[in-house]
Amino acid sequence: MYEPHINDFCLDCQINTLEAYEYYMVHDHVWSQTGLKKNDGMLCISCLENRIGRTLNSKDFTSTPINTSSFYPASSKLKDRKTRL
Repeated sequence: MYEPHINDFCLDCQINTLEAYEYYMVHDHVWSQTGLKKNDGMLCISCLENRIGRTLNSKDFTSTPINTSSFYPASSKLKDRKTRL
């Protein structure tokens, strides 16, 4: 059985990003705009966008398998942002 870890929760709104299917990786220059360091924790898509003041798009995401593989489920919002131009 899955036991959530503290790092799975959004630092701002506290939702479990893994259960919400909002587990992803953005480029370092995008993440730095949040004011967080690289390993400070997770943000859901809405909270990340609030922090950077804009909607994410496909260029913001890295090419790591968590973003590109169909093996990893994604919320409808995350799917939209990963395909948005």
